Amino acid sequence: MKNLALIFTAVVLSACGGTNDDGSSKSTYSSCKITKSEALFAEDRDQDLKQCWNAAGKGYESQGDALQWCERQVNSYIASRYVVGHTVQYMVESTNCKS
Repeated sequence: MKNLALIFTAVVLSACGGTNDDGSSKSTYSSCKITKSEALFAEDRDQDLKQCWNAAGKGYESQGDALQWCERQVNSYIASRYVVGHTVQYMVESTNCKS
């Protein structure tokens, strides 16, 4: 019974690894993107929703680290583009940004 449990554990763990279709790792957070914008003008909202950043290297193993990095990217973008900021929502993903 113990051997069966070890085999099952090995199969489950091997299923968690691997790569996505874009070559990024399934087990790391590779990108950050804005998913919602409350900018006043439609053009600004559209521009915000086009923003996506790829993490350096293989990405982040920790979701917390990935979210901190993502928040810095988003804050830097908003500060460089707008005099008065606005609310945006963002998320991290295991895949790279789509072109």
